[in-house]
Amino acid sequence: MQDEQALRDIVARLEAAWNRSDAEAWAAEFAEDADFIHVLGMHFTGRPAIVEGHRAIFDTIYKGSHYVASIEKIRPLGTSAALVFTLCALTLADGSTFEARPTLAAERTVSGWRIAAFQNTLVGQPPTQGAAAVLARHPHQPN
Repeated sequence: MQDEQALRDIVARLEAAWNRSDAEAWAAEFAEDADFIHVLGMHFTGRPAIVEGHRAIFDTIYKGSHYVASIEKIRPLGTSAALVFTLCALTLADGSTFEARPTLAAERTVSGWRIAAFQNTLVGQPPTQGAAAVLARHPHQPN
């Protein structure tokens, strides 16, 4: 149960960091060599890349957005790893919304639990034209 609470706390800190547009705090939850795949499929490796990627979106397309994360399931993988399945709702500054399902692969380290990998999957198509337009302007587009 202590491990489950620590994983829930990571998700809560991610939500709070997003809502403050704090790229450093967001990335602090990740292992130094973490892998991050964003909602459009681009792959970033390492905490510095995660910071820079989030700084770019917090300053542009997601400026003023509000993020709400809920945990759907925590699946332990032995004693030192776990998968955390979440559902996240993002409300953009113009009021448009969309949902995504980030899956976090977390590992226990000497300094506590950290995210080793993060895979974000868009749920269906953005339900509003505003959200679709914002995603089309994402600064990190897949090739």
